[in-house]
Amino acid sequence: MEDLGTPGFFFSIPNLLPFRDFSELFNALLSIAFFVAGLAFLVNLIVVGIQWMSSGGDPKALDSARRRIANSFIGLVIVVAAFATALIVEQVLGIKIVSGFCIPTPGGQCS
Repeated sequence: MEDLGTPGFFFSIPNLLPFRDFSELFNALLSIAFFVAGLAFLVNLIVVGIQWMSSGGDPKALDSARRRIANSFIGLVIVVAAFATALIVEQVLGIKIVSGFCIPTPGGQCS
């Protein structure tokens, strides 16, 4: 009988993703989510500003724009608080959650 390597394993599946483990993937996804949330805030603020300017003095439209601006800032405060919480958890537990964000290339690694 010939030696087939590790008993019970006949093949291996290569990792085609640039991430070595789930924590790197989670770090990248969380950082991208924070970036998208900030970008959504900026886009929403621009759209609401245009809505405010085009309201033409209509009290309903102005009130709607004011509420959307307030909701946008509340959402931004929530995102910033979540980011700060992640940084605190990083310091307390000594794990990398959002600091040092890097998307590794297939041939390279992040430090």
